[in-house]
Amino acid sequence: MNKFKVLIFLISAMLLFQYCSKKNDISEEIETLPTTVTGAIALENAPILPTSTYSYLINFPAHIQANLSANDNTPNNNPITNDGATLGRVLFYDKQLSKNNTVSCGSCHQQQFAFDDNIALSKGLDGSLTTRNSMAILNLRFYKSGKMFWDERAATLEKQAFQPIQNHVEMNLTLAELERKVSALSYYPALFQKAFGTTAIDSIRIAMALSQFERSIVTYQAKYDRVKQGIETFTTAEATGEELFMNALLPNNTCASCHTPPMFLTSNPIRPFSLNDTNDLGINNQRRFKSGTLRNITNRNSLFHNGSVINLQTMLNSGGQGSAIPNIPAHSIGPQNVPNMLAFLNTLTDNTILTDPKFSNPFMK
Repeated sequence: MNKFKVLIFLISAMLLFQYCSKKNDISEEIETLPTTVTGAIALENAPILPTSTYSYLINFPAHIQANLSANDNTPNNNPITNDGATLGRVLFYDKQLSKNNTVSCGSCHQQQFAFDDNIALSKGLDGSLTTRNSMAILNLRFYKSGKMFWDERAATLEKQAFQPIQNHVEMNLTLAELERKVSALSYYPALFQKAFGTTAIDSIRIAMALSQFERSIVTYQAKYDRVKQGIETFTTAEATGEELFMNALLPNNTCASCHTPPMFLTSNPIRPFSLNDTNDLGINNQRRFKSGTLRNITNRNSLFHNGSVINLQTMLNSGGQGSAIPNIPAHSIGPQNVPNMLAFLNTLTDNTILTDPKFSNPFMK
């Protein structure tokens, strides 16, 4: 019996030694890889995707489709596909697209806040703050010019995708580092194969996939849309608010001049309506900024390019006696009109966009 126990002990010791040796060999192999790749391997957390691919190809209501036909900035070489948008969704939420694996595009553009983050300035990968407020990523397809950022410095959405990734505050990767990190993750080759017909991974395809996903985020299921389809009707307050929005001069243009229905945006922002800011002169240093969509505006706080306006009601009441924000050109209205305007702007809220799983974070378990 004692001999048998000794034999079992020797066999167990040998197996343990072999296991430890293999473990050390793997550790040594990982240590020889580039730092960015090592981080990807150490923290790999595969996304959870549905067995049947979500559909990102939508038949929009007539009033939305007509506007899209006139303003769609989708390039011919990057149409939205279900597999392309699926890949874009994974990339959008993947924190390993940042230097230290802590920040993703979705960190500053959160679904629950209409793809904004509801703070004045966003936090980067080391806690530093960005220089501008994050814009809500809604209805990007409808900016006819295709220009992105508050100062419109990116000519297209595809070009915009590179800048946060390379920005030293936000994600801080070179494009070469980006390609190495994505290539090192086991779940990407199959996704790229489905999206582009090849497992080859490069920054161009990464930008194209991100753009497909972001262009697919369209609001079209708000009460406003049901009213325009004849399914519902406005209340008296909502109808009065729409009349003010469309026709009241503030002072030389209507609200609809810069936030044109049905998507409530324009790609031709007008200078006199921008928030005065001596530290930021915006587009071509002309003291004007991109006009963001007002869709789901009631879900968002910290408005305008620097996030200095607390919320929508504060903006509408600005300029009045005792206002803490006395100088927002042509964005305030008389106090008697505020309830009606708020009622109308609430009809622009599409609650489905806030919870639709095809736009959600696939890394959350």
